[in-house]
Amino acid sequence: MELTAPDYMILIVEDLDRALHFYTGVLGLRLGHCSGDYAQLDTGATRLALYTRSAMAKTLGISLDAPASNAPGFEIGFKVADVDAAFSELVARGALPAVPPTDRFWGQRTAYVRDPDGHLVELAQDLRQS
Repeated sequence: MELTAPDYMILIVEDLDRALHFYTGVLGLRLGHCSGDYAQLDTGATRLALYTRSAMAKTLGISLDAPASNAPGFEIGFKVADVDAAFSELVARGALPAVPPTDRFWGQRTAYVRDPDGHLVELAQDLRQS
């Protein structure tokens, strides 16, 4: 067996409509399809999907607690041309600011916002010239 690039990632969300509003209305991603408690965004080779916590609990056969805001398990990262402009625009559209634009020692300027379920969304701008 050989695993290569991930085909999709699924975020567990409390309210699918609220999450869709954020990912399509605030971030500007396109909806690929939606069916019941599941929605898939059109994000290229690795798709991003949303699935309700109650539906995932049924799938797994266990109850699921919402993650704590101070214990993120991962982040979703997007490259942008201008982190400061992107951060300001997303916050103006309703994204919850987490960390303002900051220069990082590894050669990027990054900022973080949170989606309505508390998932971290990173914005990253490369500072080094190729």
